[in-house]
Amino acid sequence: MRKYMKELITEGLKMPNYFISICLVAIVQLNSCKSIAQGNLKDSREIAMELILNENYSGFEHEKYILIKNQKELSAFYGRVNRTRKPGLVMPSIDFNSTMVFIWCGDSTALDYAHITLREKDDFLEVYKFKTKATKDKDKLVVSPFSVYKLPFSTKNLKKEK
Repeated sequence: MRKYMKELITEGLKMPNYFISICLVAIVQLNSCKSIAQGNLKDSREIAMELILNENYSGFEHEKYILIKNQKELSAFYGRVNRTRKPGLVMPSIDFNSTMVFIWCGDSTALDYAHITLREKDDFLEVYKFKTKATKDKDKLVVSPFSVYKLPFSTKNLKKEK
């Protein structure tokens, strides 16, 4: 009986050692993941964009990303979009001293609006587009959707994420 009790006590003392070892390994793993994620975020910041407009026909045949920094460029874009519309879309009032406009124009295979984020890097603004569905069905309406966003002004240019 005494031998059996001694074995139980010895085994019981090993259990906390296993528990402590597992906890330490888990803590080390969690901290290493955080440092990798923080390292990736150091060189970029996601830019807050305000959606102004989603429409179904831009007139562009191919996907396009447009960054507008002045009233003249915005008027030219709305002039192109409004060529086939009666009445045309109303152009938003933008203060280009503190704000700029980002426009995504989908191609004719896009069924829905893209989900887009912009991240500010050291030298440029990088566009990230999440996947959208494409169609090969010829009976569907031909659309080329577009989205207009308002965001804080920056002197940096756009670059598409690869």
